[in-house]
Amino acid sequence: MSTPAMKKIRKSHRAEATELETQVAQVLFDLENDSKNLKNALTGFAINSVKEIEVTATKTAAVVFFPLRFIRKIHKVQKQLVVEIEKKLSGKNVIFVAQRKIQTIAGSSSAPIQRSRTMKAVHEAILDDICFPSEIVGKRIRQLTDGSKHLKVFLDNRDRNSCGHKIDTFVAAYNKLTGRNVAFGFMSNHQLQQVVA
Repeated sequence: MSTPAMKKIRKSHRAEATELETQVAQVLFDLENDSKNLKNALTGFAINSVKEIEVTATKTAAVVFFPLRFIRKIHKVQKQLVVEIEKKLSGKNVIFVAQRKIQTIAGSSSAPIQRSRTMKAVHEAILDDICFPSEIVGKRIRQLTDGSKHLKVFLDNRDRNSCGHKIDTFVAAYNKLTGRNVAFGFMSNHQLQQVVA
């Protein structure tokens, strides 16, 4: 089944697109053809994959992976794109994450690793992508005596109305993609470091 919308998915000829990937590709194709202000940003754009994650027992979200080279293009129209895709996917929360690679350290090789390919840098970039367009204004890492770490991320309080209902989706997506736990909060004045619970 090869439709014009399938050009919006970058899959090898051996991999079969899932139903969710096909739906998202169709929405992107329709938006490119119908919307004048999204046409420029979506021309040449294709997604790598779409993964469905379980947020709660009754709620799921879709994580859309796309090539890193499109990140600036997509960030310009991401708010509108997410709203349109969420309408078509019957209210599922949608998150856009750029596809990044973590470079492993070879045992015998002493070649340097790019800073952007380290595990820490990739996890930080994934966190930024998940929270976009909200701005991260603070982070706290609490180290417990048993050796575990707890990460608390503070978003700008001005974004409480726009992304307050997606906090559980952010937590589930970050946990699924990195294997780490995170908690989110809102900070009212990040210069004074005042935390609003």
